[in-house]
Amino acid sequence: MRIRRIVAGFDAGACRPETLQAIAALAAETQAELLGLFIEDTGLLDLARLPFAAEVGYPSAARRGLDVETLERALRVRAETLRRALAAALEPAAVKWTFRTERGYPADTLATALAEGHAPALLIPPGGKPHAAREVVRRPDLNEALLRALIAAARPVLILPE
Repeated sequence: MRIRRIVAGFDAGACRPETLQAIAALAAETQAELLGLFIEDTGLLDLARLPFAAEVGYPSAARRGLDVETLERALRVRAETLRRALAAALEPAAVKWTFRTERGYPADTLATALAEGHAPALLIPPGGKPHAAREVVRRPDLNEALLRALIAAARPVLILPE
């Protein structure tokens, strides 16, 4: 059983350094190529374009309108920050990896990324837990027969967040 590609999906939410280190460790352990995919959620941008859309600041509780250009800029900054943090986490592991930013609906964007590769792939969606992915790869009691069949058929394996 060999995972050849890991697609790690990221969104604008927070991503702790421990999560990035766990992804790097999983990629090194499985000797898989890693694709870091930052998704600029089209639904979020569509929401920001609505005339009544607003955000509430924390801790001020001040209400202010959403500005699409400001949101797009914040997403670009978030993606670059995440790319740098992922690079730092992957450096000691010497893993082959790429990182890119795409705009779209998360499920569609992740499905497209999985369809690109013809090798068995492991998907860690935004908010997913790489520790759970590692356990699926390691533990025979989590339906190993099904996992092996999917990998043998070069089908992607989806690890859902807990």
